[in-house]
Amino acid sequence: MIAPPNSRRLRILFGAVTAITLVVSYLHIRPQWQFEYRDYYDGVKDYFSRPVYDNTLYTEGNKQLVHKHYNTSGPCSRFPNTDGILFIMKTGATEAFDRVPTQLLTTMSCLPQNFLLFSDMEQQIGAHHLYDALAHIDDADKSRISDFDLYHNQQECAVSQQSCIDAKAERQNAWVLDKYKFLPMIEQTWKMRPGRDWYIFAEADTYVFWSNMMHWLKSKSGLNPREKIYLGSRSYVAGRPFAHGGSGYILSHGALKHLVEKHNDLISEATKQATQECCGDLLVALALDKHEGIKVRHAWPMINGEKPTTLPYGRNHWCEPILTMHHMNAEEISTVWQFEQTRKTNRVLLIRDLYDSLIAPRMQDIRENWDNGSDDVCYINPDPDAQERADGRERDHQKKEEERSEVEKEAWKSPEKCAKVCESVISAEHADDKEKQRSRECFQYRWHDEVCCTSKSFKMGEPKPKASDDDPKAKWTSGWYMKGIQDWIDAMGECKEPAWKIPEL
Repeated sequence: MIAPPNSRRLRILFGAVTAITLVVSYLHIRPQWQFEYRDYYDGVKDYFSRPVYDNTLYTEGNKQLVHKHYNTSGPCSRFPNTDGILFIMKTGATEAFDRVPTQLLTTMSCLPQNFLLFSDMEQQIGAHHLYDALAHIDDADKSRISDFDLYHNQQECAVSQQSCIDAKAERQNAWVLDKYKFLPMIEQTWKMRPGRDWYIFAEADTYVFWSNMMHWLKSKSGLNPREKIYLGSRSYVAGRPFAHGGSGYILSHGALKHLVEKHNDLISEATKQATQECCGDLLVALALDKHEGIKVRHAWPMINGEKPTTLPYGRNHWCEPILTMHHMNAEEISTVWQFEQTRKTNRVLLIRDLYDSLIAPRMQDIRENWDNGSDDVCYINPDPDAQERADGRERDHQKKEEERSEVEKEAWKSPEKCAKVCESVISAEHADDKEKQRSRECFQYRWHDEVCCTSKSFKMGEPKPKASDDDPKAKWTSGWYMKGIQDWIDAMGECKEPAWKIPEL
């Protein structure tokens, strides 16, 4: 039976209304569904794909200090504001690709546009350009001075530098060439990036603790960058003070501006002087003193030439904040960066934090084929041959025979007798005397070839090659008086506040 026209029109109308209602309902519900459930599904996806790993630094010994997992998704989330700062890293063509990439992947990844890279050859590492610090030295000088032979060899290399240059064989030549880079680099830095408050210069094996550095420069140092200021860890050559380059040194806006803009012959003068001097960081100090009357202000131990395994933990290296470290290989740089990323606190990082988190978990009573750097006080077999075999520093640090205790007189005879020196420093009756524990001056020992040396601080040190023969005297043995170390730490108590150092002339 055929439906009447009016009935068909009603059905069509009803169907259209129903369809429109369904479309409107869908459009209304869809955003709500997305809002309520999209986060859930994205969260599940992120759970399985986000860059979170087991923290390889985490141990039972430091679980109160570092997180168990390492979330790499926000490496710069705790990085400080570095406005007004320029970081200048110096390297060499023979080492650049071994050292610089790790720096770029870690601390320097959070320094956009706030750094310059200088080498002894123009190079490119990914998106980062390395400027030739020696480019503006007179070509006649570079041809005349034999120290530039390596520079020319690098320029003539038709393939990779590692294929042309034996870095180990050329290490001394690279070091000699290095001294010519300092002042030309300083001049180029001001011309390329003028007007910053502070200029921080360092090597490719220097680690900078940026949170501490910025907090100190901007809040704690009390220094005005418009004044002429030169900061670093002071060293001496022939009685002349300078800021050690590897530890890092800092020049203020006022110092750099005046040195570069008022003295047009810096490079030629420095090139001539470099042929007579050992080191480029010394040349910087001599130029600042001659032209600006500025001497280095000592900021040690905050600006430091050691690294976590060689820092002399103890007095003067405990409650002090750390700003820089030196002699850091690529793995060590990555490790310390990882430590900074996984700390459970944002407070100022102290030297003791490096010990508690990175060193203490690995400490033990004794290690064979190991040198822990003990050399403060030494006891050597009095036999003339043994005295002759001993290192000059060990002989210079010998305790006089008449001043030795009975234990100390026997110390050179074996590692076991050497270990007893630190054990005997504080008697059992004074074991609870906090003042005596705080003044302890023997924490560890090293024994080798009838030489026993002890240390007034405690440090990890490094491996030594295993002796090639069976002579027990040839073996290197290092030990730590762990009870004495812990007693000292307990007597010191917590660091109530960071021991910021005021830079001194």
